[in-house]
Amino acid sequence: MGPNRNNIFNSKSQEIKEIDAERGNDGLFPQKKIFIQPNIGLESDVRQPVVKMLNASLANEAILTQKTRNAHWNVSGVSFFELHILFEAQYKQLNEISDKIAERVRMLGGVTIASFEEFINHARLSEHSTEIPDILQLLADHETVIRFLREDIRKCSEEYEDEGTVELLIGVMSLHEKMAWMLRAYIENGTVNGETQKRK
Repeated sequence: MGPNRNNIFNSKSQEIKEIDAERGNDGLFPQKKIFIQPNIGLESDVRQPVVKMLNASLANEAILTQKTRNAHWNVSGVSFFELHILFEAQYKQLNEISDKIAERVRMLGGVTIASFEEFINHARLSEHSTEIPDILQLLADHETVIRFLREDIRKCSEEYEDEGTVELLIGVMSLHEKMAWMLRAYIENGTVNGETQKRK
């Protein structure tokens, strides 16, 4: 026989939370949903602010991803093909970044935000729903994200000593630095209209 489930879930090394679910339509007794908090050397008073920080970063990524998609869908003019391809490559990278951040939230025992409303409420980037962002705006957003990440890395290292999150955020920052460099290099080699388009 396998190990007794009670012995596993009653281990003193793990914080267990049980929530009674509503009785199912089959009439059976309610199921108990069990949440096992991570026992990874980071106490809850450390994990909670880090989760909050990560969710804010995730919201930034979601906003920037959608802005980049907007630019990809609506780009026009003589640079259409180049920018269409560049923006597509970047929003795919941003999607991958979001997955990594969301997974880290779950590793720390947190709940990942996922709705549009939550993204807007948690994001530190501004969102202008009626505007089609241009390459200059996307560059500015990447650089803003980089500055936020740099401060988050410092806090995770010095205040929370969460090296796993530090490693993740350093990697994320490096990707944003590369995307910003590509946008900057494109702007430096051509003329870019700095006026933001608006939807009619």
